[in-house]
Amino acid sequence: MKWLKKSSAVLASLMLTSVVAAGCGGNKASNTPAGSAQPEGAASSALKPYEVMMVFPDAPQKDNQLVQDAMNDYLKKTYPELNMTVKLNPIDWGAWSDKTNLMLASGDKMDLLFTADWLGFQQQVTKGGLLPLDDLLAKYGPDIEAVEKDYHEPAKRGGKLYGIHTHQELGGAQGVYLNKELVDKYNFDLTALKSGKVEDLEPMLKTIKENEPGITPLVAPSFPLEAYYSSTNLDSITSIAAINTAGTAPDNYTVINSFTTPRYMELAKLTNKWYKAGYINKDALTPGLDAWKKMQAGKGFAFVSDMDILADMEIGKADISPNGSIKAGREMLQIPLNIDRLQTGKMTATMYAISKSSEDPERAMKLLNLFYKDKELLTLFNFGIEGKHYVLKDGQIALPEGQTTDSVGYYHDIMWQLGNQMLNYTRVGEDPNKYKNYEKFNEKISSNRSRIFGFVFDPEPVKNELISIDNANKTFVDGLKSGQLDPEEVVPKMLEKQKAAGADKVIAEAQKQLDAWLKENGKK
Repeated sequence: MKWLKKSSAVLASLMLTSVVAAGCGGNKASNTPAGSAQPEGAASSALKPYEVMMVFPDAPQKDNQLVQDAMNDYLKKTYPELNMTVKLNPIDWGAWSDKTNLMLASGDKMDLLFTADWLGFQQQVTKGGLLPLDDLLAKYGPDIEAVEKDYHEPAKRGGKLYGIHTHQELGGAQGVYLNKELVDKYNFDLTALKSGKVEDLEPMLKTIKENEPGITPLVAPSFPLEAYYSSTNLDSITSIAAINTAGTAPDNYTVINSFTTPRYMELAKLTNKWYKAGYINKDALTPGLDAWKKMQAGKGFAFVSDMDILADMEIGKADISPNGSIKAGREMLQIPLNIDRLQTGKMTATMYAISKSSEDPERAMKLLNLFYKDKELLTLFNFGIEGKHYVLKDGQIALPEGQTTDSVGYYHDIMWQLGNQMLNYTRVGEDPNKYKNYEKFNEKISSNRSRIFGFVFDPEPVKNELISIDNANKTFVDGLKSGQLDPEEVVPKMLEKQKAAGADKVIAEAQKQLDAWLKENGKK
């Protein structure tokens, strides 16, 4: 689903309230850091006390103040020379855009701000709300640089760095999950899937349909036309604009409409064929439908989706899925059909920035750097206070006895937002080797970069067209990806609607910006 999600994210960011401009030019706070005159390593008494405010999206936590106090006690004990405290300022997801836009516009004091391309990062930079980080990072971010130094390019604007990427998995893999019991029952030969082609699943789906009347062969709402198509065939730019990487030369930078590739039509026809044959559940587009629940009930055989990340995963290689087996309550196999390239969008999807209103950017960067090296500090932020909000069981995070996620007072799943994820504990029920697998997997991803890694499209010149195209697509895309519509009849109609909404202008603008970037970077 990455290409559709990315498209929606860009469109959402285009429609954010553009109130940032007024406040960013008239910043209330001084940009002279409170402790900037002090030499590195000076005693705590030589620095004025400073409170670093962290602003991030999260559901309200009853014990937020308790955790904040615990973090500050830890900072005082472990890093007295920094003479700083932290102020946790979570903002509920539903209010995030309005509140952060207003804070930036009014010049409210804040230091570390979670940001992402899907949360208006481009506008925040354009309107002057964020500080450039290059010098700060060079001086105060050694532990960030130890793991992220090769991945800053996508967060640069005008040659300057404005966001620090969370150190995490650098991509994903897409493929098929299979009910192992049924694979064994029919002695399916899985070697055909080494082709990386989802169509080679068809003989198995046919067998299940003919012999297991109570079981759905291919469980939706996950579809081949989502992440599997986009990640296998495209270097996506925005909405419909992409580079077709399937069967084209490595130096081919022609921007095309992603709905016009031969592979899109092939997969649309395949999905339609499978739908007509009864391989796909008819209620695939029902809101809230959960494929895993079908698997739990023993009513599904396969589905196409993003995979668990395993250290030694290869295209076509069948492995037991640790998390998939837990979710399904039965042994599930996973077989990757594609492994991502390193993409620009992934590097700008989870970042922290420093607000222009920060009164001490140096100490803001120093705090951010700590989250890339200090497991105890990161654990406090992620999981709360040991014994009260969690206990460790065999090295994994568990709820204290008698507590639930609702009653414990501090429980959230935002570990992906901050710092070095490889320092994190896993929760009971997760693969204990999750983060070790990430490290190994990242070696594979980082060695296979997108052709346009580092290129960032500015949607502003075609923002109206992008919104119009998204509206035009709504009539067709879901029906095509679920197999309910005949692509030979519907795709031409969809392309006509896209054209009328301004598709040619979007493609031309993307090509223009890409050509300029290629020239600037010596690629053309």
